[in-house]
Amino acid sequence: MKGVVFNFLEDYIEKNLGDGRYDEILGKCTLKNREPFVGPGTYPDEDLMAIVSETIKMAGIPLPEALRSFGRFCFYKLSERYPVFVSSYSHPKPFLKSVESVIHAEVKKLYEDAKPPCFTYADPASDRLIIQYISKRGLCQFMEGLIDGVAGYYQVPIKYKQG
Repeated sequence: MKGVVFNFLEDYIEKNLGDGRYDEILGKCTLKNREPFVGPGTYPDEDLMAIVSETIKMAGIPLPEALRSFGRFCFYKLSERYPVFVSSYSHPKPFLKSVESVIHAEVKKLYEDAKPPCFTYADPASDRLIIQYISKRGLCQFMEGLIDGVAGYYQVPIKYKQG
């Protein structure tokens, strides 16, 4: 997992649980990485999930809810950091259809060790889009949160379901 996700998780925890909570949570985790998480670095997925696990214990919320909430948060952070990827679209559907061919392609160019999920699309109607999410990480609720963030950004409601 790229370090930027860890950085966003730190921001998320501090914003939602309070100052100093991130360090408190890290102190309770057994992590493979012993160095600070830096944006371009790559770190074990297990470290992210260890931090998330301790976070949900502290927050008292279920994992699916936490992942969705974090996904929404991440979308807004990503849209602020990389506005070029979202500002050229006025509706969520063309943006979502660009994620695999534009955003993930750029991530792979910048970070050859990056392993973003793979998306395939079916476009059966003007008001529908089917996205197949393929990832060994299985962070489907995080993806739902990202989609919620997309809906909020473009101010267009999106209904989704996992199939």
